[in-house]
Amino acid sequence: MARAGQKRLLHDAVVVVPGIMGSELVDTANDTKLWGAPHLFRYTARMQLDRFRSLALTDDERAGRTGRIKPRGLLSVHEWFPNLGGIEPYSKLVGDLRANAVHPQAVATFAYDWRLSVQHNGSRLAEFASHHLAAWRAHREYGSHMVRSGEDRPGQLLFVAHSMGGLLVREVFATPGAADEVAGVLTAGTPFAGSVKAAVVLSTGRNGAPWLPREELRTIGRTMPGLYDLLPGYRCLWDGDETRRLAAADLVAIGGDPDLAVETLSWQQRLADVQLRDHSLVVGVRQPTPASMHINSGEAVTSEELPRRKDGIPLRHPDGSSMRQVLGGDGTVCTAAAQHGEAREIPVARKHGTLMSGNLVRNMAVSALSRIRGLEELGDILGDGKFTLDAPEAVGLGEGFTIRLAGTSNPAAVNCTVEEVTGSRVTVPAPLRRDRENADTLSAACVLPRPGLYRIEVSGGTEPLSHYIMTAAADV
Repeated sequence: MARAGQKRLLHDAVVVVPGIMGSELVDTANDTKLWGAPHLFRYTARMQLDRFRSLALTDDERAGRTGRIKPRGLLSVHEWFPNLGGIEPYSKLVGDLRANAVHPQAVATFAYDWRLSVQHNGSRLAEFASHHLAAWRAHREYGSHMVRSGEDRPGQLLFVAHSMGGLLVREVFATPGAADEVAGVLTAGTPFAGSVKAAVVLSTGRNGAPWLPREELRTIGRTMPGLYDLLPGYRCLWDGDETRRLAAADLVAIGGDPDLAVETLSWQQRLADVQLRDHSLVVGVRQPTPASMHINSGEAVTSEELPRRKDGIPLRHPDGSSMRQVLGGDGTVCTAAAQHGEAREIPVARKHGTLMSGNLVRNMAVSALSRIRGLEELGDILGDGKFTLDAPEAVGLGEGFTIRLAGTSNPAAVNCTVEEVTGSRVTVPAPLRRDRENADTLSAACVLPRPGLYRIEVSGGTEPLSHYIMTAAADV
């Protein structure tokens, strides 16, 4: 261990694994950036559709002949995908970790083609992490630190993973011998039991992007194995007054590919019991989150409700109808689907795409990986679970919508801003006022004046709560 009185630095090899949409993707034929390009606000609907089409897997890629598209670093700008919402870059998180490491090269980032299967990318991650650990142990600063500090434990691997990235880490643990040198894992918003939103993308793209053809979005999404790996593996499909797990036939009924449906269900069963070593888990809470669905004429129609259960048995009212509950989550992954085994759970009142950018979560990542415990105390203050922010993820250009903030009835206690984040510097007034229908809620009417990706940010709690909304003109 480090000598008394010294600041504890990260002498382990750290690998940051982003979530779905979290890696830049480049067309290798012409070096065009297909995902993670700046100035998203300039995109017309036709330009957006063209880039989404380019992300669809080809027959060659489905057959394993990848290489048409390559990952190039972690996301450095804001991005957005229909029905999955917005995501923030990881630069602040990576910067904090490197600032607290023995040397910045102790912290590596793993970019991957998130369109492909978790199994494929998990295999690449295992190889990448092994090489990173070996390179770090051979680094001159590592050897010097071990002598200076009196550290008697050799450096090992630590993973910091967001969203789908946590599923890649689980794949490493499922591979014999691949996780032997892993000392600990921090995940945030990882859908260990899946997300209903993935089924919506496979369905018709309903409400995902009003300015884009719904069937086009459906066709694009159904080609991506990575999207199938995010499908819910818990009892989420309403069957009468009860819920059951999705079957391959259900996925086909909403437009899924039959082969990919069977493959992902088999993969879910194979990894269901795989546990992560020394696992700390950040779970988004209090935000409106789809938790269940029913199928209506080929569409996945979502609900925030699930049956209440005790010891696995549904609870019922005296009239025989099922008792229901709203679990909440981070807007993408409901709380139950984000939980995993015996991991130390830390609740955070933030949206899915912003989980890793908040100051408190970044501080917790540094503390956890420095082997500073007391995560339970940190969990008591993170986000504090006070506010619930609700707004659409997409609207038509010039279409009015409502922002709602539950958890307070005092407009003076909070401040709401709406700002375009990809370069146009447009701000939109959104004064919160007492909602006429809900005593504990504030609301604001808003219209976005030009195409772009906008961040709705409410300050007044432990730290700001953000939500992303996209708009574009319908020119296709």
